[in-house]
Amino acid sequence: MTQAAILLAAGHSRRFGAANKLCALINGTPILSRSASNLAESGADVLIAVLGDPALADLLPEGYQVVTCSGQQSDSLRAGLAAARAIGASGCLIALGDMPFVTGTFFRQIFDAADSTTPSATSGVFGAMPPACFPAAYFDRLDAIQGDRGARQLLISTPRCHLVPASPAMLRDIDTVADLRACR
Repeated sequence: MTQAAILLAAGHSRRFGAANKLCALINGTPILSRSASNLAESGADVLIAVLGDPALADLLPEGYQVVTCSGQQSDSLRAGLAAARAIGASGCLIALGDMPFVTGTFFRQIFDAADSTTPSATSGVFGAMPPACFPAAYFDRLDAIQGDRGARQLLISTPRCHLVPASPAMLRDIDTVADLRACR
């Protein structure tokens, strides 16, 4: 069984202003570097980063397969999924590049909670959310997502999903400059 971890980092950072939020620093480390390093600690067999700007690849630790993609959120999800399919992944964990506080241990818990027929997801304030892990049986459903939507749409409509609770502090994402200030 090959487990792939897909880091989605192809967004446009529109709410952050002129700068790319993934380059913003938290304790001297770019958000993307921190998110990617934490995901690498998950023990995934294959690490895939979907980037909108190929120059961001310099912020990734070694070992990432880089896929570039522009477009909507569903486009980046499909691009990462195509890379996971190409290596014969039995499942894939979907993580977001702007969530730098999710730990490698938590990513591992998400991997371990999924099985060959049932996905796993984070239990957040708004219900099931990424990070989430989907078995290969869900790949076609992930491929069918359209528009500016990600895997959360599928999680909401899935009748069975193993949920892993997480602290709100771990699930903070950085969308605005105010979000960045609040976590410093």
